[in-house]
Amino acid sequence: MSAKGQVFSFDFLLASSIFLLTVGILITYWVYTNIQIEETREINEMIYKSYKASDVWFREGMPIYWNSDNVIELGLENNHRFNETKMNMTKIEIGYDRTKTMIGLDGYEYNFTVYNMTNDTVFSFGFPLSNPQNLVKIKRFGIYEGSIVSLEIMVWV
Repeated sequence: MSAKGQVFSFDFLLASSIFLLTVGILITYWVYTNIQIEETREINEMIYKSYKASDVWFREGMPIYWNSDNVIELGLENNHRFNETKMNMTKIEIGYDRTKTMIGLDGYEYNFTVYNMTNDTVFSFGFPLSNPQNLVKIKRFGIYEGSIVSLEIMVWV
């Protein structure tokens, strides 16, 4: 047996092992990076949808004085104040699923809660929070029945 062939095969095996290890590490890093990018994209999408959902509270809708039969665009405000009639119509007549579709939250669950200044719940609509995989919570302020209230919007998957 030739000594040159044995050295060549050992060098080749060592180089192949290092090459395959490097490729394996690079593939693992690539997959991990793609997962991180996808999670970031999903969270950014949830944040966007949450702000879009919160805007429902700060527009009048279409037509301005809509009811459950003629609503085209949902809005819960009149004269820069939350409209109790629209809030109740949304909760009772329009319902959770139709509201979800109208405000563009298909694929997500949501909850709207309005608190007064003493942190008592004035109005709540949507599903209660249940085992979220990802959750976005937004707090905004408005006027309801002549006083300042805080609005909490939660959107989750």
